[in-house]
Amino acid sequence: MSTRCSHIPLLLLAALFFSACSSQPEVVPSAGPRSPTSANQVKIYQKAPKKFENLGVVSVSRAEGATWDERGDATAGFDILKRKAAALGANGLLLTVPEGGEEKRATAGYYGTFYQVPVKGPRGSVEGLAQAIYVLEEK
Repeated sequence: MSTRCSHIPLLLLAALFFSACSSQPEVVPSAGPRSPTSANQVKIYQKAPKKFENLGVVSVSRAEGATWDERGDATAGFDILKRKAAALGANGLLLTVPEGGEEKRATAGYYGTFYQVPVKGPRGSVEGLAQAIYVLEEK
C-alpha cells in the first residue's frame, strides 16, 4: 500500500511540470505579409492563444471615434481596432502590448463582454492599444 502512495507525489509533480510547459504561448516569427482579412474574422483575445504570429500594434483614439458610453460600452473603438488588425491580415486582436509597452488599462465593453484594454496617453487624449495577431493554434 505504501509503495502505491509514494508514486502519487511524483505523478503530481510530473503533471504539474508538463502542464506548465504546455501553457506558455508561442510567438512564431512572421511568415511575411499576410493578405487582409475582414473585421468579422478577427477574434478578441484577453490572453495569448497557444501559438500565433505578432503582426504589429494597432491603436485607436477618440479622434477616430473611440468612446465609452455611460455603461462602459466601447463597441465603436473595438470595431476600429478589428478593422485595423484585419488590414494587417490578422484573425485575432490580443489585448496586451509587447514587453516594455504601456501598463495602464481601461475596462471597456464590446457587445456585452468587458475587457481590460491597454491604454496610453494623457487624460483626454487616451489611445487604446492591442496587438494584431495571426492565430495558428488556440489553447
